[in-house]
Amino acid sequence: IALDDFGTAIRRKLFSFEDIIRIETQDLQRILREVDSGNLAIAMKSCSEALREKIYGSLSKRAAEGLREEIELLGPMRLKDVEAAQDVIIQSVRRLEEEGQITLDANAEAVVA
Repeated sequence: IALDDFGTAIRRKLFSFEDIIRIETQDLQRILREVDSGNLAIAMKSCSEALREKIYGSLSKRAAEGLREEIELLGPMRLKDVEAAQDVIIQSVRRLEEEGQITLDANAEAVVA
């Protein structure tokens, strides 16, 4: 395995829910179309405000308002349930990346004009 490939493999394995903030908006929109909104609401219970705003900003105004309401209606939740919901979304992110539909680390991609 080449060193670059090894580094990429490690980054993919260590990908956390908070790392979604680094994903380009277009790719995030692709992810959000794939995931269940109820599961997303649960997953967002413990995320940073910055990640919440990135996710809301990637949705239509109506969808963002609906998601905010759904999160508020959930009330207190066990951390293990929130982490389980986050894991489901991370699995979707990894699958989309493996299928070439999204890029996890846009900064690592070489671009030639």
